[in-house]
Amino acid sequence: MDSPSTVHSWDLSPSLPVPIDVLFDIVSHLPLQSVLTLRRASKSLYAVTQLRSLWVLLFRTHVQEKNLPYPDMGGRSLETLSARDLEDLTRYAVTLRRNWSLPEPVVHRQIDLNSPTEPNSRTIFLQFLPGRSNRWLISVTMTMRPRKYLLQCWDVAQHQPRCVAELAHVDGPYGGVVINSDPTSTAILAMQTETFFINFEAEDPESAFETEATIDGLRELHLLSGSTLVTRSIGEGGAICLWDLDDLRQEKLQLLNPALVQHDRCQAMHLRDDYILVIRVQSVEIYSTIPRPNILPVRGAPLAYPLAQYRYQWRSDFVTLSEQVYSGARPTRTPPPINIFIRFGSIYPWPVNILHHYVLAPNPAYAPARETTQYNLPYHIQPQAVQTIGSPVRLFGQSAVAIGRYGTALWLDNHTEEWLGPSEQGQRLAGKLLAPIEELARAVPVEQMESSGASMVFGVRGDDAWMRISVDEESGRIAVGHTSGTITLFEYA
Repeated sequence: MDSPSTVHSWDLSPSLPVPIDVLFDIVSHLPLQSVLTLRRASKSLYAVTQLRSLWVLLFRTHVQEKNLPYPDMGGRSLETLSARDLEDLTRYAVTLRRNWSLPEPVVHRQIDLNSPTEPNSRTIFLQFLPGRSNRWLISVTMTMRPRKYLLQCWDVAQHQPRCVAELAHVDGPYGGVVINSDPTSTAILAMQTETFFINFEAEDPESAFETEATIDGLRELHLLSGSTLVTRSIGEGGAICLWDLDDLRQEKLQLLNPALVQHDRCQAMHLRDDYILVIRVQSVEIYSTIPRPNILPVRGAPLAYPLAQYRYQWRSDFVTLSEQVYSGARPTRTPPPINIFIRFGSIYPWPVNILHHYVLAPNPAYAPARETTQYNLPYHIQPQAVQTIGSPVRLFGQSAVAIGRYGTALWLDNHTEEWLGPSEQGQRLAGKLLAPIEELARAVPVEQMESSGASMVFGVRGDDAWMRISVDEESGRIAVGHTSGTITLFEYA
């Protein structure tokens, strides 16, 4: 930290062309590269560009105010960083964003994490762990005969990434995997009927997954946030249930929507404070997560009914959502907007060749200090149409979408004509930076949505081997899972 005497002495120094506070104001308006060039002009300016107070200002100006992602610092706060640390962090974030936003971002390193020896293997799940120094990647590989699921955790921060934990599940139904959105929780993920902690320092990878809690009976897993797990019963009319990991004897709450003629499958969920957002095949619903006694005496967990709901005109093929967070400290009474990407289904055996981008806009009248009710909703329930993105998918072609917290949308499709010419095979890994949306105009009909295309193309290949994708904006990494079970890591930082 700069002492008052240090700053005062520079302010009176005849070697500086202007008072230091004026110089700080000028420097804050310069591009970062110009600041680095300025330090070579004289010894006095060099010394000024070593001041921590200057890099606090530059970090706020070039990174936080522009909402650029930067690496997780493993529990350290910005206040504990030195001038050199802040300079390195600022240069890292600005350089990464410059490369990331190019029409064809430059890959600094590409490496395959594994090459399965068993035939008929494919990657069916891929996701970076949030926080935790941006170091870990979770994958699930499925082998068809015999049916086997291999859950693995990879240390991708090493020069040669390695598997630090693995767990095999043979035969039986597969209910999915969910990653805990809270990086401070000991329950890192859930698979089948169990939640797991990962001992990242274990000598034997096969013993690194440690069971934290167990639920009775197989269910679809949809969300894990802190100590709350959200599941859906398998089969027709499957109930959505919230569980408290500290007490798994019975569900904490069951979500029920009487307006649904049949229970659609769940496409995406978002849990925050005392409410949960549920997106089904054709509806968006908000529920309170505060248990209340049932109106009628029924056995089982308390029931919760939608506080508000909206129904789409068409059925969705898949839905992906993410809060758009802000790196800077922006005090606000409302939750952040939620980006939603939908590929709608069609009457044909393949979905439509368009991605629809919606935003669930915060309700400016929402009072977070009060309980969430139908009169105090955190969001306007009708998603607002923002844009459509051309994204063609062939019959039986692979497609996937991932959205980063800082607004990177990434997807797989079959639009390869510009690179490969007319072909019956080929895939494109494309993306787009979504502008921060804090205030939206009145919702527009889908047919009036603005049309756009990909602004970045991260890769193109001549076959259809890519299957799953995951993005970590803070570290500048993209992971791609193959139909062969191989995982490829692309690094852009």
